[in-house]
Amino acid sequence: MSSILRTTAVKKEGLTLFLKPESPTYNNGVSNVLFPFSYSNGVLDISYSGNSFKSIMVDVVNMDPNSETETAVRITSGPYLVTSLGDHFKDYVRAWRDGTIDANSPISIHIMPQLLRVQEVSYADVSADSGDSWKISTEPPNSQYIVGDPSNLYQTTYIFKTPLTFTIVEGGVTKYVTFRSMLDQE
Repeated sequence: MSSILRTTAVKKEGLTLFLKPESPTYNNGVSNVLFPFSYSNGVLDISYSGNSFKSIMVDVVNMDPNSETETAVRITSGPYLVTSLGDHFKDYVRAWRDGTIDANSPISIHIMPQLLRVQEVSYADVSADSGDSWKISTEPPNSQYIVGDPSNLYQTTYIFKTPLTFTIVEGGVTKYVTFRSMLDQE
């Protein structure tokens, strides 16, 4: 009986609060930031609210996603299962692959991913430039290290817990595109 009580009393430790993601990013004119993914009722889309994603990545063609951000995040919830892709996501794929994607190409999920909801945090406050595990500063970190404001939902977005693979058709040939996220502990 005592071994059962001992087993249930063990606390599982997880990752630190802050993680540095390698996930689809874009340069917003200041730094590389995560794609502003949105999620609702199984649909993965891209939000244009409070950011410059549309003018930089959709209105301009052939803009590849970058893969590493200059920020850190904290996971706020998840996982969520994606069952379909939204119109803004598809608009980005068509602009990104402009000139090679077939005009009537469907953009369909091949492997459904799981998402994690994350919130961007002040990388300057949670990372030491020297790679050390400590930092000395003349400025105090902001409360809870969070960045953003209500207009951009406090930099809340989604990253991939499991990869997303979707299909497009280019030159009559089906191609498989995979977006994924990897997390480095900060």
